[in-house]
Amino acid sequence: MPKTYSKQEILSFLQKTSLMSVALCQKDNKPLSTILLFALDDDFTLYFATISSSYKAKAIENNKNISFSVWKPEEMLVQANGVVDQITDQKAAEEVVDKIAEAAASLDDFWPPVLQIKGHDYSVSKVKINWLHALDLSSKNLVEKTSLFTEVELYDKT
Repeated sequence: MPKTYSKQEILSFLQKTSLMSVALCQKDNKPLSTILLFALDDDFTLYFATISSSYKAKAIENNKNISFSVWKPEEMLVQANGVVDQITDQKAAEEVVDKIAEAAASLDDFWPPVLQIKGHDYSVSKVKINWLHALDLSSKNLVEKTSLFTEVELYDKT
């Protein structure tokens, strides 16, 4: 029987890590996959930053839709998608960069590149997550007749 998760369990998992795999769409409709550091608020608002001239930033300018995955081996996989909004207020952007750097400091043996963007022209974004589901990775057997994912309603659809 697949394990299911509460919203709080998924939120807690996401707040314990700060590295995600992201899928974007570039201007020529070619896919772009990359790794980004992130931080997450209690309301499932996700934040990330990148240098403004990067391929990532240009892809986001072209298409605000984003898909991402966060996982920890033998624990959990979370897959989600949402829409990216730029944070244009300088003070708010700096607070987010600090929050991302703080979250990244918990990663073992990882030099957070977010620390290198200060002093550069950078873009800070937030994502309203539209859809999310989680998979228990603690089981050695991930084959079932029904979906093993826990799908989570983040917002009331009425």
